[in-house]
This record gives sequence, structure tokens and C-alpha cells, in this order.
Amino acid sequence: MRPGLSALLLALLPCLVPSPALAEDGQASLIQIDDQLFTKHDELSTARQTKDEQQALLDKKQAELSSLDQQAKAIEKAFTNAKQKLESDYQSMIDDPSVDLAASQQAYQDAWSTVKQNQKARLAAEQAVEEQRALLITRNAEVEAIEKIIVGLGESKIRARVEQLNHELQQPSNIAVSFTNRCQPSMTLAQCDQQTRDLALQKAVKQFRSELPNQTSESALVKRNIDDTALNIHVLRHTTKQSGFYDGVRYRIVMDVELETRPSETVACQLLQVENQYCFAPGVDSTKQLPVDQEIAWVTFSLRSNQYNDNVFIDGVSYGSTPIEVMLPTGSHNVLIKKEGYQPFNQQISIKSDTSLRAVLTEKANPLRNGTKFADGMANKGSAPEVVTLLPGKFFVGEQGSKQVYLDHAFAIGVTPVTVSQFATFVEHTSYQTDAELKNTCTALVNAEVTPIANSSWRDPGFKQYPNSPVVCISQNDASSYTNWLRQQTGASYRLPTEDEWEIAARAGSQDKYWWGDEFKPGQANTGWSGTPWSNISTAPVSAFKPNQLGVYDSVGNVWQWTSSPRGIVKGGAWNFSPNMAAADKQLFLSPSEATNYVGFRIVRDIN
Repeated sequence: MRPGLSALLLALLPCLVPSPALAEDGQASLIQIDDQLFTKHDELSTARQTKDEQQALLDKKQAELSSLDQQAKAIEKAFTNAKQKLESDYQSMIDDPSVDLAASQQAYQDAWSTVKQNQKARLAAEQAVEEQRALLITRNAEVEAIEKIIVGLGESKIRARVEQLNHELQQPSNIAVSFTNRCQPSMTLAQCDQQTRDLALQKAVKQFRSELPNQTSESALVKRNIDDTALNIHVLRHTTKQSGFYDGVRYRIVMDVELETRPSETVACQLLQVENQYCFAPGVDSTKQLPVDQEIAWVTFSLRSNQYNDNVFIDGVSYGSTPIEVMLPTGSHNVLIKKEGYQPFNQQISIKSDTSLRAVLTEKANPLRNGTKFADGMANKGSAPEVVTLLPGKFFVGEQGSKQVYLDHAFAIGVTPVTVSQFATFVEHTSYQTDAELKNTCTALVNAEVTPIANSSWRDPGFKQYPNSPVVCISQNDASSYTNWLRQQTGASYRLPTEDEWEIAARAGSQDKYWWGDEFKPGQANTGWSGTPWSNISTAPVSAFKPNQLGVYDSVGNVWQWTSSPRGIVKGGAWNFSPNMAAADKQLFLSPSEATNYVGFRIVRDIN
């Protein structure tokens, strides 16, 4: 049975079942619900055990991955030593051709093989962790689903208890009662008879009230709370069996009295000490109490709005989305319509007959949030590079995140470094020539030396580039020219980031060397000797690796990136520099007009 179905059936029960069958059906519903609850609690216990076992498996796989990560450090160190030994022997061979490189070459190859094997093992371990994590998510969902069903069954059980008590309270009862009255001598016979009848009926009502809890299934609870409730007892009829004086002074009457209670809608909830909402059908406002025996007219109320998928509340009760048509009692009602991104429509209306209302929702300004991504439209019908927002606040920069800075303005920074494709669009529209093209030279690292390479530029930096590769061989002057063009195209203020802005975005709230921690993880970013397909070879596509928590790609490695510093500072590390140089606090100094095949840039968009 779907959660909530029992509650719906119970709410409709008085309309669907004849009165004599209510008690029997109510008891059956309670038994059925208790059976389902017992079954679901068993299922929950099993599901929780399965979840715990899955958690243990995940912990085991994570421990295995951690062990491999620790091994990787030792392996990487051994590989570095083997590489250094080979390089040393190679230098020695230059001076002494008799030096044998075979041993150091074999040691280097063995170390490299061990590195690859470790990388393969860690990749398999990472996949295993992700698989176990996905299974754990499934197990958690199973537990939550059963818990949700149990909650629904608990709600249904309360409603079933309320319905059962309501039925028990409203059952008529016959009571035989006798009462002896000493009438005043001044009374007539008729007056004495009437007074004795009234007192007998009063006794019958009192007796009926005292015996009523014993007729209920939860008598102990009802007895405890009955004195604080108004049962509204009615005498249906009464028959006199015997009446008259029996000693000349005292008047005695014997009567059969039929009584019933007509409790208010919330009495059963008060007696059972549950919330009043369980005394109303789901969706009915339990806070509005109608006067007893007062007739209320019900009319049709139609409601529409100018938006789809909105949320309608009438007197605090949800009615789904417009358009709706409901029956409401005449009188005053509160109408509230809400939708994400729009001002709520809230109006008090008074209805006396069939009424229609059309509400107009107006859009509200979107508040600026940290991590919101957007891209400005450009005059040439294209889009500027996508950026992500950062809000003012306190941040940590510098070595080991030891320097606290206060960012007093909001800004948005490029999600990725500017790509070859994006820079090519700028060149096509402006016929711009970069410093490297004008000089016909872009520098590169050759044998660890900065070397000018003739005929190289952003179009041909010395390795293959793709449209989504970060553009390189770009000077700080070139990068600033690109941001000026964006300003003209969009009407928004674009520029290069300051050193602090770049580092704040790169760290994404972390105080560690890298956004994921203090230890560099091979395969996490494109740096030299980092075990990626591009390491020491070329740049990687800008979205080849995971972004940081803010959604910024390539904040570690791939290309150094220009800041707005007049000293020519670049940050972030690159594909042919060591992983340590890709730490958030590291920087290089270049001439603003210098272009290299390991330096690119990302943009900043000012936010007012």
C-alpha cells in the first residue's frame, strides 16, 4: 500500500461506510496498520544492517585506496631518485664515454613501471570506492524510504485510533435510572414530578458520562482526559417506568433514558492527546472551529494565476498549483500563492457566492549567491566566457594559508582559462596581433632553460592545440586587450584578476596548498611529472580534470595564468613545472610583454 493511502481511506470512512460498521472496520484498520508497522520495522532493521555492512565495505575500500596513496609517495620518491641517477650517469657519460648507463636505465625503467602499476591499482581502487559509495547511497535511500513508510503508517494509525474513538463516543446508550426526591410542601404534584424528572435526567447524564470511557478501546487514556473535554451529551428520548410518592413525602421515579454524545471535531484528539490535525481529513484546516449546530453555506471558488507550477495555499492548506476549483464555506479566507523567483501573492478575500480570482505574480530580483555561474551575451550574438561569482568576506591566502585578507567586493572569475576557440573569436573580430606574433617568437623551456622559439605563437606553440585547450603564448598586454574587447562587446567591466582574487578563487575556501589538500595527488591536475597523458608534453583541455568546490577548472596546473599585477605575476603552475609550483601561493615573475607556451590567462568580471 502506498504511504498515505490508509490515512485517505480513514478520512473518507464516514462517507463510505454505514454507521453500524464503523467500529468493526476501525478495529480491522488498526490491526492491519499494526501488522504493516511490524513488518516495516523488521524491514528497517534489515535495511539498516545492510547499510552498515555496505558502509564497512566502503571503509575497507577507502582504506585500501589510502594505502595505495601512501605507497605512491614512496614509489614516486624512488622514481625521482632513479631519474636523478640516470641523469647524473648521463652527464658523467658525456665526460667519460666509458660510463655504463645500463644499470641506471634499468633502474629508471623499473621505477617507472612501478609508478604505472601503482597508478593502475589506485585507479581500480578509486573505481571500487565510487562503486561502493554508489551502493551505500542506494542503501541509505532504501532505509529512508522504509522510514518514510513507517512515518506514514504511524500517521495512519493515529487517524485510525481517532476514527475508532469517534465512533465509540457517538454510539447511543440506554440507561435505567431511578431517583428519589423530597419535594417542598409548597409544590404541586406536577411541579414535584417535573423536578424529579429533571434531576433523574441529570443523574442519567452524569452516569452516562462516567460509564462512557469503559465503552472505548483506550479507556485508561480516555478516563485520564475526559474531565478536560466537552462531550456535548444529548438526551434522545426517555420513558417513565414508574413514578409517585411511596411514603407520602418522598417522590420516586424510574426511567429508561437513551443518550448520545455529539462531540466537537477535536474531542477525540484531546482525549487521545494527539494533535488536532488528526481529527480532520488531510488538507482540511484544523485551526478553524465551526460553531456547533451552525449551518454554513459552501460555494465554488475558482483561482488562476499568470504562472505555471506555482503553489496555492488557502487558509494555510495546500491545494497544489493553479488553476484550481474548490468548495469553501462562505466567509473570510486567506489566499497565498508562491513560486520560486516571484513575489508571493497574499490576499484576504470574503466570499458570499461563487467567486473567481486571477492572481498576478511579479518576478523578484535574484539575490547574488556564491558559486552562481553565468555568461554575458555579446554584441556579435555570441557569449562571453562563463564565469562564477564570489561574494565579499574573509579569506586566507599566502603560504600555508597564513595570511587573512578581507575581500570587500563581489566579483566573477572565469570558470576556465580562456581557450584557443575563445581567443580566436577575439582575433577574428579585431584582427589583433599578439606580442609573440609581432616578435615572431614565443619562449619555451628547453632542457630547463627559457629558450625563444622562432615562428611560434598561440596558433602554434610547439605542441598540438585543440579548440578547448587553454590559449598560450599570450602576454599580459594581450590578455588585457582581450578583456577590453569583452567590455566593448558586453557593456560589462572585464579585467585580469588581482593576485588575491586569483588565489581566493583557486583555493575555494581551503587553506591547503591545493584545493583538495596539502598533498599533491598524481592524476588530479596537469603538471610536470604528475602521471597524466599531457604531463611534460602539452596543455590539457580546460575541463579534463575536476573543478574545485567553487566550480573553477585548472586552478592547479595546466597553464600559469596572468594576474593584473604590474610586476608581471603569473600563478597556478603549468604542464611542464613541478607539482609543488602549482600550489595556490606560488608565483612567477615575467615581463608584461613576454609570451611563453606555458602561460595563459583567465578573466574577471566586476559585479556592482
